[in-house]
Amino acid sequence: MRDDEIITLWQSGLNKYQVAKQYMREYNQRIKIIRYDMKHRHERFMTKYEALSYVENVILEEIRKTLE
Repeated sequence: MRDDEIITLWQSGLNKYQVAKQYMREYNQRIKIIRYDMKHRHERFMTKYEALSYVENVILEEIRKTLE
């Protein structure tokens, strides 16, 4: 999920927790496929806290852009 998709979900009325949950699901689905490769077998899944942290940073950057 790209940053612009996160912003559109947030602007459509979802709160940051719901957006973070969707971001985490999509990320972990991609990681699940990547982990099948022997080279990347130790890739970690994303936690709720990590997803929320990333989503909050994206939303704060968007708010800062609109205030300027």
